[in-house]
Amino acid sequence: MIVSERSLLDSLQAYVNRFEKPNSREDLLAIASSILTFQQKQASIAIAPNQAEALIQQVVDKFKSTTGSSVVEATTDALVQEVNQWRHSLEDQVLNTLNAYAQKVQPEKLLNLLPDTILSILPLVESAQLRKVEAESLIQQVKSKFNLTNALAQVIDPKSLANAEKLVQLLKFENLEKLLQDSLLGNQDLINHTLENVTESLVENELAKILGSDAVNLDIDVDAQQLMIKQVTLKLNVMQSSAPPSKSSEEISAQMDDEIERFKSSRPLPFRLF
Repeated sequence: MIVSERSLLDSLQAYVNRFEKPNSREDLLAIASSILTFQQKQASIAIAPNQAEALIQQVVDKFKSTTGSSVVEATTDALVQEVNQWRHSLEDQVLNTLNAYAQKVQPEKLLNLLPDTILSILPLVESAQLRKVEAESLIQQVKSKFNLTNALAQVIDPKSLANAEKLVQLLKFENLEKLLQDSLLGNQDLINHTLENVTESLVENELAKILGSDAVNLDIDVDAQQLMIKQVTLKLNVMQSSAPPSKSSEEISAQMDDEIERFKSSRPLPFRLF
């Protein structure tokens, strides 16, 4: 089904009337975006990324707050209930994994990188790529509920513990992740477009180039690679217009050399660097 401006506007109106009074335009954008993302997850709509962004903006521009009861179609009502459940479930899963992760790492390392950590957790609990406004909204919600003291004392469910352990294991490759991000940001073709266009295939190709370098032989399994690809794709999309200036190919090459030497000196295992 091709989603229409009218259907999304009706859904946004129904969601706000039933569940949440937005405090800002950003709140409305996040809700409208979540409605689209949920429908895409369910394969009930088809829409191109650039069309989705334009549609969300148009719908929020036309949104008008209403009071009192209004007639809502049964299918729209069912949709917004499912979207609301999904949003709260996603928030809970991220928070629970964050709490579990807090029990495994040094507190100062976590607190200084809280937004980045939340973005790293997202692909562990949700297969869909969230848009910038959705991810930023989720970050704020989770940050407002996160309490380090409570996290350290909490009994964590097995699934969240397992996700947190995956995140800990990926810390071994944090230099590789940074290198991958910087390498992508040094891609002039990418910088000439908005980072909203970053796709997993683009990130995957760049990672393959780095891992295929004669100078680097990293012992990183396929699952860890796929998770890193999802994480970096999400982070670059969220960075979007606030991306740092692009680096030259010479600077990226020099950084690769520096990172390789750092790998050699700091982690002789499981890395094998020649």
